[in-house]
Amino acid sequence: MAIEIRTLDFSKFHNGTDAERKEFARGLFDGWSNEGFVKIINHGFTKEDFDQLFEWNRKFFALPEDEKMKVANPPTPNPQRGWTKVNGEKTGTLNQNGITNLQKVEHGELEDAREHLDVGPPMDEEYPNRWPPEEVIPGFRAWIETYFRKGREISLELIEALELATGCPKGYFADKFATDASELRMNHYPAVAVSKLEAGTTRRIWPHTDFGVVTLLIQDDHGGLEIHDKRQPGTVFVPVRKTADTEFIINIGDTLERLTNGVLKATLHQVTSPPHLKDRHDEVLPSRHSIAFFLKADRNASVGAMDHFVSEKRPAAYDDVTSLEFQNRRTNILY
Repeated sequence: MAIEIRTLDFSKFHNGTDAERKEFARGLFDGWSNEGFVKIINHGFTKEDFDQLFEWNRKFFALPEDEKMKVANPPTPNPQRGWTKVNGEKTGTLNQNGITNLQKVEHGELEDAREHLDVGPPMDEEYPNRWPPEEVIPGFRAWIETYFRKGREISLELIEALELATGCPKGYFADKFATDASELRMNHYPAVAVSKLEAGTTRRIWPHTDFGVVTLLIQDDHGGLEIHDKRQPGTVFVPVRKTADTEFIINIGDTLERLTNGVLKATLHQVTSPPHLKDRHDEVLPSRHSIAFFLKADRNASVGAMDHFVSEKRPAAYDDVTSLEFQNRRTNILY
């Protein structure tokens, strides 16, 4: 049974009255609190924009492997930049038994049937991006950089809505984003036999929580995204259906859980066989594409619990580390 994630009209916050902004903010907080995910529409991107983004996704991953290797991401704990081959990143141990893991452990036979391209802020000199040459895929870099900038703008408005919903002063989170450290990931899940996914050692991506603050996800029509249903005992995953051509699926990550001292909890999610193909062992899943924008905190900003969310009844539950240190702890597990 699919879970119904609430859909919010972003324009009601972006251009709305005070009452509409408060209503959006409350819906956002309630959705993140109860399901861990919401959807937003009317955010400024059109169906044509999303179609073009998926076309760029397909064009990049259709490049010959030797071209993608020229922009390969080095497997280190640092922020990821460039292309990672299928099963180059291993997510099977990120959240074993539903618990956020901060220690590197053996991956064993667990595999990820996915390749991806990671992009950071356009002007990042510390961790520069790895782009294919313009003549190899003309227009790609400029388009993705524009999308990156707009994705960050939407994400920061969502943080403003969170401030409103939780009674924080406007701008309370602002210093966490003084310098942009966000990332964008283009995912390609190649065609794979259902029998391989159902055998138990391979997922398109394993159950995990995102590392950052907020994630803006768009997915194609092939399905497979599942989220942890908090209403049911144990760890039960239920599918998320696509309901609008221009919907963003929005979830919080580990960093926002830390900043809010656990008031909001990052929710486990995975990508596997869509419901209509589960147990159809003779079938092959078609290739799947998605794009995720991860709002991340300034690398030097503390991602311990913020004072507004700490009290005598709710003492600080997260250590005071920088965003980069926390990100590196989690990224180190992947390789």
